[in-house]
Amino acid sequence: MVYDKIIIGAGLYGLYAALFCAAQGDKVLVLEYDSEVFKRATYINQARVHMGYHYPRSYSTAIKSAGYFERFIKDYGFCIHQDFKKIYATSKSFSWTNADQFKKFCEYSKIKCEGLDPNEFFNDEMCDGAFLTREYTYDAKILRNYFLEKISKYLNIEIKYSTRIKTIHKKREYFCVSTDRGEKFESDFIVNATYASTNQISMQLGYEPFKIKYELCEIILCKVNEELKNIGITVMDGPFFSIMPFGKTGYHSLTSVTFTPHKTSYEFLPKFDCQKKSNGFCTPEQLGNCNDCPAKPTSAWPYMSNMAKKYLKNTFRYDYVESLFSMKPILRASEIDDSRPTVIRILDKEPTFISVLSGKINTVYDLDEVLKK
Repeated sequence: MVYDKIIIGAGLYGLYAALFCAAQGDKVLVLEYDSEVFKRATYINQARVHMGYHYPRSYSTAIKSAGYFERFIKDYGFCIHQDFKKIYATSKSFSWTNADQFKKFCEYSKIKCEGLDPNEFFNDEMCDGAFLTREYTYDAKILRNYFLEKISKYLNIEIKYSTRIKTIHKKREYFCVSTDRGEKFESDFIVNATYASTNQISMQLGYEPFKIKYELCEIILCKVNEELKNIGITVMDGPFFSIMPFGKTGYHSLTSVTFTPHKTSYEFLPKFDCQKKSNGFCTPEQLGNCNDCPAKPTSAWPYMSNMAKKYLKNTFRYDYVESLFSMKPILRASEIDDSRPTVIRILDKEPTFISVLSGKINTVYDLDEVLKK
């Protein structure tokens, strides 16, 4: 079968690209490894719609996030949870950024930053500053249903689930994608939007891989009491934590810079001990879904909850519900300034092969330029 565009990966970036291309009249095929869309990073993350506060050491990430914030809210407001106070705080100890620096950063970036009394939220002497900011979260399941409904109205979009790509070959004028089911698909335009598997796809064709640090990460969902229900709190910029509403689910997500990553790999293809224990469910070449893996790690709940307890006043209560696991690729260069750029590489032009390593959810619009005719 021949298609105008083949999109590999059915997360937000993949489905956004499919709709964008279909609206131009392209015949689009989406190949998805899992049995459903949005089963990995689009769902398993903090669900934060970034305004830029999280990146006081990377003005480029902050300004890019803030620039797309309003557009994302306008386009997808139906899945946005915004009726809560979003508090950012700077720790008195072990922080890259103090209260004065954070305030100046917000002023420079032209984002809301209203000073508050740290003692309202935190134990004595833990934080040197607390700020009311403007930042929201999105509900991935509501967003998923929206995209699937939109896609169902396009006869020129086809999604194939539970697809394992066996080989990709470049011919003179097109690419040929073969699956383990014996299917063959051809296109002169491929978008690799697989996120954690971006190198697995592009390296098959001999393209230079991203220099990535892979982290096997855990997001913990919690039930919270009334005092915390309408509040989101992030202590940064260092080995700290965040607890905030998880979209419109009624839960809060709990994460920690130190304990959310369970394992780290600096290989071009991620190698972890748990892969050997998974009985073939996951390999460096074919990444299984960490959340469904029989060898996923034991929860770091005791450590994350104690970190939050160390900082938060005891009026704020939170109880464990479940853990969500996913693979997170981070550019090694980002370790210097904690930046999270969305990197789009055009690795070939005739035929076209584009590889996307997404940074933030609301920078999905970076795709527009490379997709439009």
